[in-house]
Amino acid sequence: MSMIRELCAMKIDQTPTYDAWPFYWLTRAHGRYQDALSSALADTGLDPTSWRILMILKEQDRMAVSDIAQQANTKLSTMTKAVQRMEASGLVSLQPSERDRRVTEVMLTQTGTDSVPIAEQTAQHVFNRAFAGFDPDRLRLLSDLLGDLAENLR
Repeated sequence: MSMIRELCAMKIDQTPTYDAWPFYWLTRAHGRYQDALSSALADTGLDPTSWRILMILKEQDRMAVSDIAQQANTKLSTMTKAVQRMEASGLVSLQPSERDRRVTEVMLTQTGTDSVPIAEQTAQHVFNRAFAGFDPDRLRLLSDLLGDLAENLR
């Protein structure tokens, strides 16, 4: 019986070995990804959170801090601190929303915009390393499965 079938057939009182548990591998892959991205970004002055903010803002002219936090799957308090650090280093600027003065909007500065290509190149190296040996179909399947998993846990 395959590992997945064994997991699905398991009774509530049975516990799988840690390495048969899919979330173990998700957590392990995520941790290694974070470590690899942190190391790769070290010379750029960015960390994975600021990298994520740059990647989100390159797609939008401006966004509320809360929307960036939601899209980055990060707590609002963590995102607020990260955005404030990025403002201090000149990568983003902050201003109250014109529609709702209680909302703080974030925009890339020219320095932030200039940092995007370097950040993308750096992350591309991590991506290439992580998915070495994957053909496009396998990568698409992984993305689809993870998307389904995320939706199931919504």
